Amino acid sequence: MAHYRPDGLFQALLDRVQYWPNAVGRSAGRKLDRRYNRRAERDFRRILATLRPGDACLDLGANRGEFTRMLAQTGATVHAYEPDPDTFARLQAACGTLPDVHLHQAAVGAKAGEVTLRREAGYADDPVGHSVGSSVRFTDPRMDQGQGIRVVQHAFADVVAAIGPTLRFVKMDIEGSEIEILTGLMRSGIPLEVDHLFVETHQQHYPADLPIVWELRRWAATQTRPDINLHWR
Repeated sequence: MAHYRPDGLFQALLDRVQYWPNAVGRSAGRKLDRRYNRRAERDFRRILATLRPGDACLDLGANRGEFTRMLAQTGATVHAYEPDPDTFARLQAACGTLPDVHLHQAAVGAKAGEVTLRREAGYADDPVGHSVGSSVRFTDPRMDQGQGIRVVQHAFADVVAAIGPTLRFVKMDIEGSEIEILTGLMRSGIPLEVDHLFVETHQQHYPADLPIVWELRRWAATQTRPDINLHWR
């Protein structure tokens, strides 16, 4: 993994305090994460420059296609997944004509099936701004507590297997569903056939996930392939 260590005394202090089981610890963790996010962004750009035609990439949680476009510009083949029908329409408008880009209106999780997708509260007033928070896992007060949308979900292992050995890069921003996927990989010991995996974890919205995120980071630090970055923004 891109195993980031504190840079300087202030980051070292944040690193120590982030494990305190209170609001001070959570605040320190957020401050340190913002600094590590910037390192992850630089690493993402570095890896992006190595992608070539013939490589394959996954953009999981593509939203309106910001990273889909960036990946497509390398000449690689891109498979982008977005479950929300409204957001998927915007993704199609933005990326539907790009060469070697394949758009899939579906969620990706640990298991295949049909799941309920919830949107953030306030989505009706600002669908573009709130589209990034749609989740099949989160049910906290920031989410719309009304009826969700039923969507198709594909199993992560099946999506990876369908692409095969050309898969080099996975970007995963799937609003909480990454926890079950990564936990399954960690506990199974089955190698993931991809070079780079960039994952946004969402413990800032769901602090109960902090212990498992720390465990996943320790596990990821032991992996040489894939190179797993759990500090993606």
